[in-house]
Amino acid sequence: MSSLQTERLRVLLVTTECEPFWEETPAARYIAQLPGRLANEYDVRILMPKYGLIDDRRWRLHEVKRLSGITIRVGNMDYALNVKVAGIPGTRTQVYFLDNHEFWGRKGIFTDPDTGQPYPDNDERLIFFSKGVIAMMKTLKWSPHIIHCNGWMTGLLALYLKYHFQRDPFFGGARLLFTNYEQEIPTFRFSPSLPEKARIDGHAAEVFHRLAGDPYESLLLESRQIAETHQGVPTPEAWITSYQHLLAHSPA
Repeated sequence: MSSLQTERLRVLLVTTECEPFWEETPAARYIAQLPGRLANEYDVRILMPKYGLIDDRRWRLHEVKRLSGITIRVGNMDYALNVKVAGIPGTRTQVYFLDNHEFWGRKGIFTDPDTGQPYPDNDERLIFFSKGVIAMMKTLKWSPHIIHCNGWMTGLLALYLKYHFQRDPFFGGARLLFTNYEQEIPTFRFSPSLPEKARIDGHAAEVFHRLAGDPYESLLLESRQIAETHQGVPTPEAWITSYQHLLAHSPA
């Protein structure tokens, strides 16, 4: 981090939504606007899930060939990670979509629209996305200075980074910012087998044992303890102020 003043600052923005592809809260618009509001010294990458309700043809999504062949282990199973990209209309900003048709190619986000019931593999879907972000960035060799987790489910990524990758040279120096919107959290629970599904190299951090069987909102409590948490209205200007604060307090 000693070269921060001489290189472009890399911001990884992992989000549950981004205008115009998927909008659940006003944050979707602000996320789309953020790269254009940042000065040229920032390099921003936006990542989000490829929900089945996002139309590839309409938004001209296309596969990123150099990221093909990545597999993500969830529990004892390996799943293929497919990464697609599309530009936000009228801007130069690109959004990367993490996809696996088995997990994300559905008519609902976390609930089956036909039955109204939560998908039984929601744990696996969240774990796949979080591990997929980590694997994708390592494959790209794009090491961020700031990782902005936006939306409740990205709190799981924050936990992985803190408890499994804090000493990893690739991610260890990154500063974490977490923005959440409590009104969007599904009223579901993690399964008791969460630690077994979430483990990396045969080990699951203690936090996953604490979350096992707990409601999803418990993820917010854990995330707030390890990451700078944005309070107030989530606007590009407020986020930029948070980035500046994080960088000012980064280790030399």
